Amino acid sequence: MTAVDYVQHLRSRIGHAPVNWAGVCALVVNGSGEVLLQRRTDTGGWGTPGGIAELGEALEDTLVRELHEETGLTPRDPLLFTVVSGPDTYVRLPNGDEFYQVTAVYVVREWNGSPRADGVEGHALRFFPLDALPAGLGPVDRRALERLRVCLSVY
Repeated sequence: MTAVDYVQHLRSRIGHAPVNWAGVCALVVNGSGEVLLQRRTDTGGWGTPGGIAELGEALEDTLVRELHEETGLTPRDPLLFTVVSGPDTYVRLPNGDEFYQVTAVYVVREWNGSPRADGVEGHALRFFPLDALPAGLGPVDRRALERLRVCLSVY
């Protein structure tokens, strides 16, 4: 069952009630220490590549699938960096669906392929310096990128 099918199936039973969605985001970092973001087609804002796990899917497999779908990249040796969750990850969509995000954040420093936007979830990809990130990042992206910035400045 795909993530879309799973969401539709669950929503048909519970309506718009809040749920926890497990998923991933990828912090793709180039040799200059810049992070890859995509301009999202749904909001027009910038965010990390990632998404919701399919029913029963391992989060590592979710990372590989989502990163490839959204950017054309296949990660090599991704590192589980942190988990972002909690009340500040709450989202209420325009259709009324409510959810909290439980997101495994992976750092990807090596990959196969060349970045390309998929045109479905994102219409542009760009590397940004961690000290010059675009405004309007979502709560998960903001927390993950701040943790990365702090971590890289310490090491």
